[in-house]
Amino acid sequence: MPRGRRSAASLAVVPALPGRGRPEPPADLDVLEQRIWREVVDALPSHWLDSAGQVILRRLVAQAAVSERQEFRLRQLRAQQQDNGEEAGALAAQHGVVAKNVAYLLSQLRATPRSRVVSRAAGSRLEQVPDSRPCEIRAKVDA
Repeated sequence: MPRGRRSAASLAVVPALPGRGRPEPPADLDVLEQRIWREVVDALPSHWLDSAGQVILRRLVAQAAVSERQEFRLRQLRAQQQDNGEEAGALAAQHGVVAKNVAYLLSQLRATPRSRVVSRAAGSRLEQVPDSRPCEIRAKVDA
C-alpha cells in the first residue's frame, strides 16, 4: 500500500456512467417507433444507455411497434366478432412471439423492475461467511 498523501485526482469521485444523458430517437424511425423510444428512455435512469444499449433499443422499438400494430388488428377483429377465425389465431400466435422478443430485449436493457433486482439466489457475501473461526473448526467424529 502506498504511503503519504493522496493526490486530488485519486480522491475525486468520478461517476461510472455508461451513457450520455437521454438520447433522442433516430430520425429514420417512424412516429410510433419514436414514441416507444421516448417511453423506454424516460422509464430508464438518466445516462443508462450507452452506444451498445442504443443498438438494442433500436431492435426493441421495431419489435414493440410490430406488437402494437398486431394488437390493433386483433382489437379490430374482436370488434367485428371475427376473433375466432384463422386470421385472428395466426395473428395471436405471431403476437405472442413478438411480445416475448420485446420482453427479452427490455430485460437485456435492464429496463424492467424485475431485471434490476438482485435475485435471492445471489444473496449477500455476508451470508456466506462461516459463523466460526477457522481455528475453531473441529473434525466430525463418527460415533
